[in-house]
Amino acid sequence: MSEENVLISTRSLTKRFGSKEVLRGIDCDIKMGEKVAIIGPSGSGKSTFLRCLNLLEVPSGGTVTVNGELLFGSDMVEKGDSLAAIKKQLHDLISGEYSEEVRTHREEAEGVKEDIRRAKEELGDIKTSIKLLALKEKRSRGTAAKKTVESGTSESKDTDGSISSRLEAARAAYTAKKADIASLSQKLAGINAKIKQKKAEARGAADREEIARLTLAKREAAQEFRMAKRGHAAAMKRTNAAIDEHRRNMGMVFQHFNLFNNLTVMENIMLAPVALGEKDMNKKRGELLKRKLLGEDVSEELAALPSRLEIEENAKTRAKRLLKRVGLEDKADVYPSTLSGGQKQRIAIVRALAMNPRIMLFDEPTSALDPEMVGEVLEVIRELAEEGMTMVIVTHEIGFAREVATRVLFIDEGVIKEDAPPKELFGNPKDSRLKEFLSKVL
Repeated sequence: MSEENVLISTRSLTKRFGSKEVLRGIDCDIKMGEKVAIIGPSGSGKSTFLRCLNLLEVPSGGTVTVNGELLFGSDMVEKGDSLAAIKKQLHDLISGEYSEEVRTHREEAEGVKEDIRRAKEELGDIKTSIKLLALKEKRSRGTAAKKTVESGTSESKDTDGSISSRLEAARAAYTAKKADIASLSQKLAGINAKIKQKKAEARGAADREEIARLTLAKREAAQEFRMAKRGHAAAMKRTNAAIDEHRRNMGMVFQHFNLFNNLTVMENIMLAPVALGEKDMNKKRGELLKRKLLGEDVSEELAALPSRLEIEENAKTRAKRLLKRVGLEDKADVYPSTLSGGQKQRIAIVRALAMNPRIMLFDEPTSALDPEMVGEVLEVIRELAEEGMTMVIVTHEIGFAREVATRVLFIDEGVIKEDAPPKELFGNPKDSRLKEFLSKVL
């Protein structure tokens, strides 16, 4: 297919949540008429990638192009990483942290800190045991004294000898553990003293020319980062202005239906078409009135604008047609709480189709369903595929992906590790991680 057939394209797409990098540079083209299934282990970035396509998740870097128009593009995070790396190099050189001896001692210190942390946890457990044993011993002595009085004898019996011995052992363990912690703390202080000494030696031996070079590089990287931030802000402004228009062409079906329980099925389906229809009408009316103020005759165009009632009727007609298509025309006036999981998901698909999208995105549409309800939802998706709808489906239904998809992407650790037709990908997998994954799910 030519480039004209590409509906969505991503290049070097990345996404981070804090320090966790979920997507690590994805290049992908989704072409008109394709049915692309995305498979992979949980946490691999499949759903995040799908949500980045319509910017429900704003990417951290890379580009997203829709219908040949740049929807998102930014290198701010990449420039920020470069600046951070130079800053760290410069800091390590100036502070002496670059020294191999310092690094070795740092690792040793971290090991001792972990030992101290574990020892303190153990000390806390021992302390709790001592409190419980002391309480048991007190109760045991009280019970023994009461029995002696009731029997009328002066016979004494050590009913709590076992508890007493355990308590004594626990107290000894507590003392020993405190001594261990004190010894470890002393060891850590010695290591920190060595670190301080070695850092001072490293600072004196630092390469002054390298420090000067890194200082200049830091200034240049900081300037590039500032420019990237400004570029990112401008890009997001353009993106926010265009996103609604692009999302009209991208229907989205989620794992968990996301129907409004206070609205009927019909009202759920009509909500977006009516709201956007009115928005378009008001925007067009505003443009016509501006032209009218400039002296143009726009009376015919104003008269041709649909009324709110016409917009609602058109949305209702399409909603009824779509409900009939999925066999739920009799559920138009009921509330979602009365529907089964499979019915809710079919309604969610209808709601997305009501916008007449060019591409449908499915985020594990059957994962929240009982096994007996999966088939009815997959059947609707299968029918859409047969009619030529362009689709991207994140799924764990491997058999369905093999049957319906024209391409299958295997995503793992935030990258596409294999991209091939289903017959090739499932029949002759090349990536070792994919082979391992398929061995567990097939």
